[in-house]
Amino acid sequence: MTPERRFEALGRAPAQARERLADRILRSAAVEIVAGPEVATASVRLPVPGTGSTFVAGRVVLTTCRVLLDGTRGDAAVQGRELCGALAAAICDAEAERGGPLAREVDDLVLAAEKARADGLRDEARAVALTRLDDDEASP
Repeated sequence: MTPERRFEALGRAPAQARERLADRILRSAAVEIVAGPEVATASVRLPVPGTGSTFVAGRVVLTTCRVLLDGTRGDAAVQGRELCGALAAAICDAEAERGGPLAREVDDLVLAAEKARADGLRDEARAVALTRLDDDEASP
């Protein structure tokens, strides 16, 4: 599993599951908070077709964090104002990165988060498909 894949999925994993796992990790490891957790905003930019430029469609609030877990770096970015959630995600990231005793459980959490996202996207696509008009319905 790539660090980028893990980073993205941990940011989307359910907060309670992420925090419970981080608590278990901390029973046998020392954590040093290097940066954050801190709340920041990021611009959402979309391309303007045919111009090569972009426009700001809006802003998103993120909480970021960086830790060292027994000397191994872990990073996180979680949508919203989630101080505990970002800290927990960074701890989980560091556990996986160092190959610690609960690294497999971090991988399982990542896989579950990815599955939930895929299921949600599939359900959304089904709902959108139900709203489409056939060609005969679109004509008066």
